[in-house]
Amino acid sequence: MSNCLSCGHERHTNELKCSQCGNYYSKIYQLLDEEEAREEENSFRSQCLRIFRSGDVKQALMFELKQFIARVSRQGLFALFVVIAFIFALMVTVL
Repeated sequence: MSNCLSCGHERHTNELKCSQCGNYYSKIYQLLDEEEAREEENSFRSQCLRIFRSGDVKQALMFELKQFIARVSRQGLFALFVVIAFIFALMVTVL
């Protein structure tokens, strides 16, 4: 990647942007696309699609839950527990 793909200007250093035309070099686009693909893979929509497309929905749901719990810190799990306990307590008092 020593030349800009848009204008052909020669790149002399580790610049991220072409000094001639202002376009970013293709490696940057590649890295941004990879990051976007990772974010999409970890999105809630993507997780739901994986669960519903699997043969065994229950097993796929348990797998996704285990992955979620592994990524969340102890403080996050405690906060989630408190929220669920609070909602449960509200529901019990209404019924």
